[in-house]
Amino acid sequence: MAYIQNYQDNNSIIKMKKAIYPLRFVPQPAERVWGGHRLATQFHKPFDPEKLIGESWEISGFEDGSSVIDGGWLDGNPLFDVIETYMDEIVGDDNYKRFGDEFPILVKLLDINDRLSVQVHPDDDTAFDRHNSYGKNEAWYVLEADPGARIYMGFNKDMDVPEFLDRCAKGTLEEVLNVVTPHKGDFFFIEAGTVHSAGGGLVIAEIQQLSDVTYRIYDWGRENNPATARQMHVDQALSCINYRKYDSGSLFVPAGMSGPSKPLVSNKYFTANELALTAPLRVWPDRYESFILYTCLEGEAEVILSDNSGRYPLRRGEWILIPAAMSDFVLAPVVPGTHVMEVYIGRQDEKDDYIKE
Repeated sequence: MAYIQNYQDNNSIIKMKKAIYPLRFVPQPAERVWGGHRLATQFHKPFDPEKLIGESWEISGFEDGSSVIDGGWLDGNPLFDVIETYMDEIVGDDNYKRFGDEFPILVKLLDINDRLSVQVHPDDDTAFDRHNSYGKNEAWYVLEADPGARIYMGFNKDMDVPEFLDRCAKGTLEEVLNVVTPHKGDFFFIEAGTVHSAGGGLVIAEIQQLSDVTYRIYDWGRENNPATARQMHVDQALSCINYRKYDSGSLFVPAGMSGPSKPLVSNKYFTANELALTAPLRVWPDRYESFILYTCLEGEAEVILSDNSGRYPLRRGEWILIPAAMSDFVLAPVVPGTHVMEVYIGRQDEKDDYIKE
């Protein structure tokens, strides 16, 4: 892929080609009542360390709210505009046919210092009908977990609508939430319809569909305080919730690796793998038929272009986008013990039923 720029030199037209390159983005902070200070102080985000920052939007492809490229000849351009111009060369042919100009994955870092609201996300059909949006299937990779941290994932028994409403009204919903003690390196895939929450000191890398539709159903009493109350969405959530007892099955991958790579999840929404980098690794993007996202989970890595024309450091908590049309490159550890996560969307043989013509 190349950007072609024409200019006049001695009455002749010369075409200059600029090769596509790994894309980094300006992180965008979002203040949240449950947020903390770690994203600024520990993960080096350029945020005000005095503010309660709950989310860092690392990569967003929304037309209204697109991430802005940081560095290189595309510096300052929104990701949405770049895909609109270069299409499949950024995301891959199959992904461009499925998603058009919108980058199909939203990536955030979460600093959950206080308790996140108990919430649920709709599936694709419901989200399209109500919000003209994708649904929200998402994944959490635990980067930090304090000793008292907790993740609430689904119910600890089969539930029904009357009991759910009764417990919401009485403030006893916590009694039927499935509680998990998280550890650094744990991975959770959260299906749409799964009631979930977290708290007690967590930093999480969040990968999700391009959707920010959230239904809050319980806010740990903050909803009863005028100073902290936020809008609740219990009525909207009722038809979205999976009321069955939570079964983690393949949805949970515990920390720890026994080899150089570990599959985390693979479905029509995205594929994620954890890689332990003990030596430089050569990568051919054309074999993925997709963009590739990398984030550093531990240590420090760098992306080295095949012709040695560029090196792109990747510190812990940072993300980088490898365009689908980029040539091969090397992913290398900078320090021992480096782990990265790769995320991409594999080719789909069957069209999703929620993709509109």
